[in-house]
Amino acid sequence: MTNQLTVYLNTTKVGILARDGRRLTFSYNADYLALPGASPISRLLPLASTVYGDEATRAFFSNLLPEGAVLTQVARQIGISQENVFGLLEAIGGDCAGAISVSASEGLPEPAGGYRPVAEQELSDELDKLPSHPFLAGEEGVRLSLAGAQNKLPVFFDGNNYYIPEGTNPSSHILKTAIEQLDNTVINETFCVTLAARIGLPVPAAQVVNIGGKQVFMVERYDRKKSTSGDIVRLHQEDFCQALGIQPELKYEKEGGPGFSDCFRLVEEWSDEPLLDASNLLNWAIFNFIIGNADAHGKNLSFLYNERQVRVAPFYDLISTAVYSRLNNKFAMKMGGQSDARYLPQDTLGNFAGEIGIDIRTVRTAFIMLMDNIETKSQQLADEYRDKFGALVILGDIARVISYRIAKGRALVQQCSDYTSHSIPHSTY
Repeated sequence: MTNQLTVYLNTTKVGILARDGRRLTFSYNADYLALPGASPISRLLPLASTVYGDEATRAFFSNLLPEGAVLTQVARQIGISQENVFGLLEAIGGDCAGAISVSASEGLPEPAGGYRPVAEQELSDELDKLPSHPFLAGEEGVRLSLAGAQNKLPVFFDGNNYYIPEGTNPSSHILKTAIEQLDNTVINETFCVTLAARIGLPVPAAQVVNIGGKQVFMVERYDRKKSTSGDIVRLHQEDFCQALGIQPELKYEKEGGPGFSDCFRLVEEWSDEPLLDASNLLNWAIFNFIIGNADAHGKNLSFLYNERQVRVAPFYDLISTAVYSRLNNKFAMKMGGQSDARYLPQDTLGNFAGEIGIDIRTVRTAFIMLMDNIETKSQQLADEYRDKFGALVILGDIARVISYRIAKGRALVQQCSDYTSHSIPHSTY
């Protein structure tokens, strides 16, 4: 039985993930610690000649795995307990989020393996099988892992054709299929991501693609870039749950996960551009409020490590959940102590400003600017989508949510006008 796995950052050996019974430990390789410009793989695993214990190690590495029903099915497919983080990473940790890969090899990472061309019908069949065969789990040569609870498949897309990455070859895009029993989630998510881009939020490029007669959401991976030679290179990333040492099953604030105050403090501490990233994070929070995304939790925020800088990554998993009556649409992170958009007292924005450490005037101005911008841009985008995809019911549903939330937002802005002299002493942004 293997009790040690080698952890790589791209092709560089970083350290060893080890297990002793049910406990996990991580330690950096001495050669890696000696490298000029070496960076930690996690805020809670700083560069040091030490052996990190189970709590910090498990928080980082368990967050590399899928979640929920997807994790259950992956574990069943490869015959490993879903509580066995070590065993699951050994089996599927070849292409994780960011630049981390995990291998039983003690030398160089396992052979890249190339890219296997996949015909459209074959890819369509694989997408159909994702609920029972997620991430091609168990296929010879394929080791893919992505955090999250939705069915998705990492692929390499060259602009015309799709390929399945084998071994440790990196993917370039992620395909997400429609969520069963929820109307038109592919159009919903693509619309919301595109709207975010139109109003200036940093987001990856996304589009609706047709594969085997089915609409599929395809998003370009922001944790990949092209090298000067044209190869795809991984960029290291760390989601906010990893950075705060929170297990993935506790990602929601009501279960012990991060709230807005935790996220803004983390940005202030860990980002190399805290003012700009805090501004983007504020706009992300407001955007999710307006589109009715109640699933904006700590694992939907990440840091990207690029060229020795740590910055908040482009935003992802943007979708209007409020259009679906069967979903719980209370906020994943409370805004000003409130979790239900239907009942927001007049001091909501003042309390929200206080908890995130940003002057109420800045929060109020950001709300006004985004509401005005979204009101105009969402109508324009909806017209474009109707021309392209037809008069879909989901577009009207999203428009009604946005209209309702903007009305709520304008009322909150008006109600908080008496609080504009309020400021938070520990922060200047």
